Amino acid sequence: MILESRSIIFSDEELFVALRPVLEGRGLTADIPVRTISARVNADGEVAATIEMTDGSEPVIVDSGELGPAVLNHCIDQGIPLPRGSYKELAIRGDHIALIVRLETGSIQPDIDQDEE
Repeated sequence: MILESRSIIFSDEELFVALRPVLEGRGLTADIPVRTISARVNADGEVAATIEMTDGSEPVIVDSGELGPAVLNHCIDQGIPLPRGSYKELAIRGDHIALIVRLETGSIQPDIDQDEE
């Protein structure tokens, strides 16, 4: 069996674009004054994002339950291929959030049948 793994790493700017629907769903506008977006692993061991504002208002925390669908939908909107049968997970690569896509291909069966040897 062959395991293919691909990392789609989001810049802060691209992650903010991906999170716009989540933020708008919370009643925030698309022009919120973002200072930084940081990635972290929360107490449950899941990836989360924290958006800090330049105006000193409370940071916005987006947990994996909202973050995962947001980055998946963004990839689909941008035409980034995501195989249906692949395993997808969020991870942190450096200072950025990444979507890891894993796909198992092939089989563990040998190419030669036992009777043909």
